[in-house]
Amino acid sequence: MSELNSITEKNLADLWTWADEYGISENDLPRNEVSLLAITELDICSDQITELPESIGYLHNLTHLALNCKALERLPESIGQLSQLERLTITSDKVKQLPESFARLISLDSLNIPTHLSNQLPTTLMNKYRNENERLCIERIAFTALNTPLENNYGLSRYEFFLISDDWDEKALIDLKFETAPDFLLGLQTTEQTIDNFDVIDGIIICQLDEVQQVMEMFKPTFYEGYVSIDHADIEEALSFARPAKFIQASALEMSKSGQVFNQVIDQIPEDITIKAIIFHARSSREFTLDEFKIVSDTIDKMDIEDEHIFYSTEVVDEPEHCWMGMIYMVG
Repeated sequence: MSELNSITEKNLADLWTWADEYGISENDLPRNEVSLLAITELDICSDQITELPESIGYLHNLTHLALNCKALERLPESIGQLSQLERLTITSDKVKQLPESFARLISLDSLNIPTHLSNQLPTTLMNKYRNENERLCIERIAFTALNTPLENNYGLSRYEFFLISDDWDEKALIDLKFETAPDFLLGLQTTEQTIDNFDVIDGIIICQLDEVQQVMEMFKPTFYEGYVSIDHADIEEALSFARPAKFIQASALEMSKSGQVFNQVIDQIPEDITIKAIIFHARSSREFTLDEFKIVSDTIDKMDIEDEHIFYSTEVVDEPEHCWMGMIYMVG
């Protein structure tokens, strides 16, 4: 018996029995000790696996582990022994809790796990996620989140929002930005109550309380990297505005009235202001025709805004005849 990684015959037997039970091939999980302990990548695909054997923690040379197992319910505590693991994928939403040993996976640089597990990451990994010089890429986090100062644990998201009316102070906002390490932190002003221009805030958007979700829902279709390719620097410059931005909207029950809906949106913009940037989003029951969208683009082009600060997005929704348009405009 080899002393490699101190694995015992029982550990090997357990691992191989489990592999045989679920049809994991010898190419993926070799059935001899030397080859087994030498593997660096393991991709397990099964619809039946509900848990992994503790002996998987003896595969100390693993750098990539993909668990494409939709029925998986738990991770073994031994996963923390995989000290060389750099990339981990978990596809099952049935895994509800990360084991305590997860904190020892300090070599991780890429995580693709369910959102609720991303919000449970231990301090060791969260510090790595926050550190720009030692970045941990977390692929599946929420795109937007709305926070309150009473929360004990903030959910991770790309764009973090807060209501100014919730009486945040500067320290609480600094803590929020540190805990979540978002790309942007934006305040939503839903009342007359304002907030000091703390450096930690990227911008403020004025809207009604019942419009908060609509404002947040504009960001993913507009800025999600999977949909479009936009320079992050352009987004940063557009959203880092000194004066509050304003959200406006209009809708109609007939798609044929899209021109009227757009005019209703434009009519809400004061004439005596200079607009620095615009986020425009439309939801409708069918795709816009070229002529319909040309009305939108031609009108916005006349506002003399730099092209890189104009952000369009459209979305077809499964609803009866419907047309909604929303716009966030930033004042120069």
